[in-house]
Amino acid sequence: MNNKFHAQAEVFVETVRQGSMTAAAAALRMSKSNVSQKIAEMEGDLDRILLKRNTRSIALTPVGKQVFEACVDAIDALQDARNTVGFQLSDPSPQGVVNISGSNLYLSKFILPILPDLKRAFPKIRIDLTGGDQPLNQRAEAVDLRIRVGNVSTEGARKYKLPPMERILCAHPSLLSSDQNLQDPNCLANLPIILREQENPNWEFLDAKGPVTYQVSDPAMRVNNYELCVAAVQAGFGAAILTKAVVGPDIDAGNIVTLLPDWKISPIPVVLIVPLSRLRRPEVKAVTQFITDWFGQNTKA
Repeated sequence: MNNKFHAQAEVFVETVRQGSMTAAAAALRMSKSNVSQKIAEMEGDLDRILLKRNTRSIALTPVGKQVFEACVDAIDALQDARNTVGFQLSDPSPQGVVNISGSNLYLSKFILPILPDLKRAFPKIRIDLTGGDQPLNQRAEAVDLRIRVGNVSTEGARKYKLPPMERILCAHPSLLSSDQNLQDPNCLANLPIILREQENPNWEFLDAKGPVTYQVSDPAMRVNNYELCVAAVQAGFGAAILTKAVVGPDIDAGNIVTLLPDWKISPIPVVLIVPLSRLRRPEVKAVTQFITDWFGQNTKA
C-alpha cells in the first residue's frame, strides 16, 4: 500500500469511527490540524468529497461510505500487525496511564484484586478505573480498555474473551415456606422477583429435558444496578439471577439459598475490548496482555 495513501486512509477510518476529528486526533495521538490535513489531502487526491462537516459532527457522503468500506479491513489488519510487532520491540518497562471501564461489580470483584500484581509487573503504568452499569460512549470518554458483560459489537477493536460468569437463581431463605417445593421455573410465579433494568425479562433455564423460558412480567422490585440487586436479595425482597462468584460467600454462610439447583442458566460472556488505535500504545498493549494472561491462568473467575 502506498505510504501516503495508507496514512490518509488510517486517519479517515479513525475519524469515521470516532465521529469527530478531535476524537480521532486524540486516539491517533495527532493534532486536529494534522487530521484535517490528511483528510483534505485524501479528498484532493481522489477528487471526491468524503465527509460532510459541520461544527458538531461529521457524516459520510455516498462516495465516502464506499471508500470507508474499501479501506477499513486493510487498515485494521495493518494496524493490528503493527501493534503486535511494536509491542514485541517496545521498551520492557512501558509507562503512561491506562483507563479501564466496566461495571462496578466486575471492576471491584475481578480487576481490583489483580492490580497489585499488575503494578509490580509494570510500575510505571497508572491504572484509572471508570465504573458504571451503562455502556460508555467510547468517543466521549477517555477509555482504553472496555470490559463488557454480554454480547457486544466490536467493530474496529480487538476482542479478547475472558472467563464467562456463572449465574444462579437465588433468594433469601425467609422467602421459602416449609411446604414450598420449587420443581421448575413455572413455580417462580409464586415468588417475588427482582429485575434489573438492563436485564432481559425472559429468563432461560435448561435441564435434561430441554430449555424452559420464564417471563418476568410483574417484578416485585426493579433496580438499576447490580449492587442494588444483590443488596435487595440479601434483604429478602425477592429472588434474582446473580453471579455465583459474587454471592458464593453468602450461599456458603446460609444467608442466601440457591433455587432450582437442577436447572442450568447459561453463563454470560465477558469480553475485553480494545480499539485498534489504542493498542499502538505500549502501555495499553502491556495491560491488555497482562489481563488476558492472568485470566487464562486463573480461570476460576
